[in-house]
Amino acid sequence: MSDKAVADPATTTPTAASADDPGVEVRNTSVLEWMAERGILIFTALLIVVSAIFIDGFASLDNITDVFNRAAPIGIVAVGMTFVVITGNYLDLSVVAQVATAAVVLIAVNNSLGLIPAMLLSLVIAVVYGIVNGVAVGVFKANAVIVTLATTFIGLGVLRWASGGSIYFGPEDSLIRSFGQAKLGPFPLSMLVLVIVTLLLAFVLERTTFGFTVKSFGSNESATRLAGVNTSMVVIGAFFLSALGAMLGGWVLGAFSNTAVSAMSVGFDFRALAAIIVGGTSVFGGRGSVLRTLLGVIFVSILTNVMVLSGLGFGVQQMAIGGLIVAAVSLDSLARKAAA
Repeated sequence: MSDKAVADPATTTPTAASADDPGVEVRNTSVLEWMAERGILIFTALLIVVSAIFIDGFASLDNITDVFNRAAPIGIVAVGMTFVVITGNYLDLSVVAQVATAAVVLIAVNNSLGLIPAMLLSLVIAVVYGIVNGVAVGVFKANAVIVTLATTFIGLGVLRWASGGSIYFGPEDSLIRSFGQAKLGPFPLSMLVLVIVTLLLAFVLERTTFGFTVKSFGSNESATRLAGVNTSMVVIGAFFLSALGAMLGGWVLGAFSNTAVSAMSVGFDFRALAAIIVGGTSVFGGRGSVLRTLLGVIFVSILTNVMVLSGLGFGVQQMAIGGLIVAAVSLDSLARKAAA
């Protein structure tokens, strides 16, 4: 038998041929990248359709409104934090303290001094958080997880010391309460705020020099610095946007519940991170989308709602969200290795 006969494709198994074919590797890479970046759109659509068909009460107007109301504050926090994740600094754990502080200040200060002082004080606190986190990570090169964990403890400590752990209730006839209950058709006004914030931040990320440098920094910090970019300011800017998102999220949360307490934002960091990663933003930095984070927020919120309607407990919900993050991070890692 000749060598040519041995190498005849007709006698070669498909598996062996695929493994040696660069074209197949390129196609596999493209599929992984596509799944990591755009699969969330298909998964969200499938989840909505399946839930509407098989889950009693899911498609009711009251339930959809409730999903949107609960998704709005986490969504605003997540789209702001997306910038931090894209820089490759992974996450901003201090959003837990920032959201609770913004809500408590909004309700408590509004009760005593009025709405404008409450909003201005919240803004000052957000600026302080953004600068402290950004300078520590961007200028002093400290570990972002440790820094933001530390500012979480400091922030919650200050909040509990100042409030004494009290629960603050807003007046039923206040402007804050009216906003929290307002609807635009079937949709709560808070969802409209989420959409507007998302579009603004998407414009910043995709259409401005700052957004370009955030992605460039996350892809290759050294090359970005050699190109003359002030990388410290890029990191500070990312943490500043994250702090503004947390502040707005706290306002929306406070307005929706018309109450505020220091423990009201527990788990916001984990759920916001889940939405960002499920939306296809890479935890390794350099790649991500604010609009896909919005889809991730919707997906995680609907999944949580479905589990609640199905009678599954909080422990099961935690396991499901945790498993979702592990799957998304693994897919992101495979896509990066395949593209390398």
